[in-house]
Amino acid sequence: MICKKLLLWLMGLAIFSGTMAQINNNYNTNWKSVEAAEKKGLTKTAQSEVNTIYKLAIKDNNDAQQIKACMYLIRYRNMVEENSRENNIFFVDTLIVKATSPAKNILQSMQAEMFWQFIQNNRWKLYNRTKLTAEKSNDINTWSLDKLHQTITGLYKASLQNNTLLKTTLMTAFEPIIIKGENTRELRPYLFDFLAHRALEYFITDENDLTKPAYQFTLKDEKIFAPAAVFVATKFATNDSASLQFHAIQLLQDLLQFHLNDRKPDALLDADLIRLRFVNQYGVMSNKEQLYEAALKNIEEKYPNNPASAQAMFLRASVYYDKGNEHMEDGDNNPYQYEIKRAKELCDMAYAKFPKSEGGINAANLLQTILQPMLQMETEKVNLPNQPFRSLVKYKNSPIVYFRIIKTSNDEIKRIERNEDNKMWQRMVALTPVKSWQVAMPDPKDFMLHAAEIKTDAMGSGTYYLLASLDNTFSLAKNRFAKQVVYVSNIASVNTGNDYYLLHRETGMPLQNAKVQVWENNYNYNNSTNENKKAETYTSDKNGHFILASTKENRNVTMQISTANDELHLLENNYSDNYYNNIYPEENNKPATWLFMDRSIYRLGQNIYFKGIIVQQQKDANKSSVVSNFTTTIQLKDANGK
Repeated sequence: MICKKLLLWLMGLAIFSGTMAQINNNYNTNWKSVEAAEKKGLTKTAQSEVNTIYKLAIKDNNDAQQIKACMYLIRYRNMVEENSRENNIFFVDTLIVKATSPAKNILQSMQAEMFWQFIQNNRWKLYNRTKLTAEKSNDINTWSLDKLHQTITGLYKASLQNNTLLKTTLMTAFEPIIIKGENTRELRPYLFDFLAHRALEYFITDENDLTKPAYQFTLKDEKIFAPAAVFVATKFATNDSASLQFHAIQLLQDLLQFHLNDRKPDALLDADLIRLRFVNQYGVMSNKEQLYEAALKNIEEKYPNNPASAQAMFLRASVYYDKGNEHMEDGDNNPYQYEIKRAKELCDMAYAKFPKSEGGINAANLLQTILQPMLQMETEKVNLPNQPFRSLVKYKNSPIVYFRIIKTSNDEIKRIERNEDNKMWQRMVALTPVKSWQVAMPDPKDFMLHAAEIKTDAMGSGTYYLLASLDNTFSLAKNRFAKQVVYVSNIASVNTGNDYYLLHRETGMPLQNAKVQVWENNYNYNNSTNENKKAETYTSDKNGHFILASTKENRNVTMQISTANDELHLLENNYSDNYYNNIYPEENNKPATWLFMDRSIYRLGQNIYFKGIIVQQQKDANKSSVVSNFTTTIQLKDANGK
C-alpha cells in the first residue's frame, strides 16, 4: 500500500488516520474541544473551535494543522448547508487565497479532485450539455465539460508549482492528515511525489477525450517505452494543449527525473511501472506489445533483487494471460495455446521471490485465477430412446470428469430447483443414479478451456438429470458441477402460432391419436410462486395435427404429450401471443421456413446436413400448405453474429 489521499470527511477523498499523539501538542486542547462538541451534537460549537484552530495554524505557519482544519470546515458545511458539495468547491478558493505553499498546493490538489468528483457524479447531465461561446458564470451547474476539465487541469498543474519547495518537503510533516500505507516513505517520500501522483490519477485517464482536435496528441513515439533515463531526456511536442495524456507524459518525465539517481530505486520503479502501464494502454504503435514486454523485462533484469521486479513480472504475466484468454476457444492449432502457461510460470517466480510485495500478491491472485477449474456441459434437450447420445463438455483444469444419470420427473425437478433456499445441488446429488461413470479428458497442461464430446449410453423413455462433477464423490465442498435436464422420447412437435403438428422424432411420421394435456403457468402474487393448473386437452388427427384454442388473454402454457408407450412434457413455456395474432393477422399468411438439422452439436470440420420445408398458412388460419418452387438464401453465422 502507498499513501494516496488526504483527509476530507464526507467528500469521498479520504479518512482521517492521525492520532492525537501525532498532532502538535499546542493543538491538542483545541481538537479535544472539537471532539467533545461533536459527541454532544453541537456542530456550530465544533465549527467555531475549528475556526480557532485554522486561524492559529495560519499564524504559526503550521501547514498540516491548517489543511486539517480546512477539511473539518468543509465537513461542517456539508452538514448544515444546502448544495454544500458544489458550494464547498468554491469555498476552497477562500482558503487558497489565505494559504501559502505548501498548504496552498495541497488545497489546490483537493479542489481539483472535488471538481473531478463533480463530473463523475453528474456525468449523465454533462455529456448532453452544449458548450457556450463564453462561460463566465460562477454556477458550476451551468459549466460545460470542457470548462470543467480545463479548470481541473489548471488546478492540478498549479498544485505542482513551487517545484523546489515541494521536492524538499518531506511527507513526514503531513502525517496527521495522510492515510499511510506500508511503503509510504519509500514510494512517496516528498510532498512533490504525493501531489504529482494525485495529479497523475487524473491525467492518465481519457476523461476529456470527447472533443478531439485535428492535431490531437497521440502516444506514437516508441521512446515512451524506453528505459527511464532515455525517456526523461526525450522531448515530446504537441499543439494539443488540452491533452491529458500529454500532461501525464510531462509529469512522468519530471517524476522519473527527480528519482533517477536515488540510492534506493523504490520511488523510481513505482513511477516507471505506472508509466509503462499507461503508455501500453494508450499507445498506438503496431509493435506496442513487444515494446511493453521488453520494457518490463528490462526492469526485471536491472533490478532483480528489488520487490518492484515482482510487479514487472506480474504485469508481463498479465500480457500473456490476456492473450491466451482472448484465444481461449480457438481450437486446434492455436498459436497462443501455451500463453497462459507462460503467465503461470512467471507468477510462480514472482510469488516465490517476493511473496509479500505488491507484485507477489498480484501474482498470487492471478495464479488463483489461472488454476481455477471450470466445467460446462451442453446436451440435446430431447434424445431418442434406446440410442446413445452425445454431450459437449467444456472444461479447464479438469483432467477427469465424473458423470451420473438420474431418472427423475418434472415434479421432482420443480422440488429440487425451488428458489426458497440454496440447497439445489445438495438435493440433486442425494438422488440415486441409474448409471455412473468417469471420463479422462484430454489435458495438454496448458490451463486453457477445452471441449470434448462424451457419450451417454442408451436410455429408455423418460426424464433424466445428467450431472457432471470434478470430484468422484460429488462432494459439495470445493467442487465444480454441471447439470442438464435431458428428455428421452420419440415425440416431437412443431407449430406455427396455434397450429401444432406431432411427429415421430426419428422418422418424421405424424403421430395420430396422441393425447395433449395443456398446463397453464400463472404467477401467484400472494405467495410469490409460479403455479401450474390443468387446462384443455386435445387429440391429434391422422396428420398429427391439432389447433390450440385462442384466448382473449395471452398465456404461458406447457404441453404434456402422450402416446401408448411414450410421453414428452417439456418444462419450457410456450407463449401464446393472441394479441399479436389478432392485431396483425397478415403476418400469419407469410411463408414460414422450418429447418431440420441432423444434430445439434458438431465437431470442427464436420459436415452439416439440413433440410427446409416452406409452409404458408391459409387465410382461414386452420390449414397450411407446403410452398413449392421457393428460392431463399441460407446464412451461417458464428456466435458473434458474423
